[in-house]
Amino acid sequence: MPVSRFLIKRVALIAGVCLITGTLFSACSSVKPPKDGDVAVRYAYSQELVAKEDYDKAIIELESLMFDTRATTLEDDVLFALANAYYSSEQFLLAVDIYTRLLEQTPGSPYAEASQFKLAKSHKELSPTFSRDQEHTRKAIREFQLYLELYPIRDPQQLQSDIEMYTELVALNPENDLYKRNLAIVEAQYARLDNITESASSIGELREKLALSEFSIAEQYQKLKKYRGSIAYYDNVIRFYPDTTYYEKAWFGKIGVLIKREKWFEAQAALDAYDQQFPENMEKVEDYRNSIVEHFENG
Repeated sequence: MPVSRFLIKRVALIAGVCLITGTLFSACSSVKPPKDGDVAVRYAYSQELVAKEDYDKAIIELESLMFDTRATTLEDDVLFALANAYYSSEQFLLAVDIYTRLLEQTPGSPYAEASQFKLAKSHKELSPTFSRDQEHTRKAIREFQLYLELYPIRDPQQLQSDIEMYTELVALNPENDLYKRNLAIVEAQYARLDNITESASSIGELREKLALSEFSIAEQYQKLKKYRGSIAYYDNVIRFYPDTTYYEKAWFGKIGVLIKREKWFEAQAALDAYDQQFPENMEKVEDYRNSIVEHFENG
């Protein structure tokens, strides 16, 4: 049967549209999948995806590369890029896994310092409200503390002074490699200052959350009249979190519970300890003091 001219024109039109659309799509897309299996090419492609914040596609490529680059010079590059892609896409649990893997598999990597810091930040992001399990809060504190131990800096003012000194020395003697190396060292330490500050601040913030978690349990037990349990949790705050705002509150709560339990000698000892540590708050515990004095006078 002969093909109608109408049908031929229709097919030609559709083909032309498809060709034009495909050409436009190709022209608009600057990030193309590599045509070969070379890991360096694939890694470069994944970095283009990351630069465009197309983390889902980047993660797919990097997850494949993670196995293909094992024990190669690209191993830590791929692991760090993958961990960062997880972090940037707020998949913090997966970021924790890959940062940890990088630190364990390539401990001498130039990405080790940044990975340790981002590992701590990932745990912090996973830290829930105070009323829930605080496993990631504790891990975040531990990883921030490890960062501070592994990558300390000297006094910031001294570092700034050293940078100015070595900068002048390098300007006077540009051929002196020792001056250049020392300048690079102090500049690297100074660049770490923001991370050091954030780590210390985060530790304090997270310790406040842990103290609040213990303190809130103590308060709940007190409301339920489970006084022994209440004292145990007040004591946890007193013992482990003396640097938090809940330290004074825990002492105050403990004195009140001891009075309710009629543990008068223990209440007196706790009151004396409170007075020594918080002399500015002695009026706050005046009612407790009167109750204890009244008991011993009547006894």
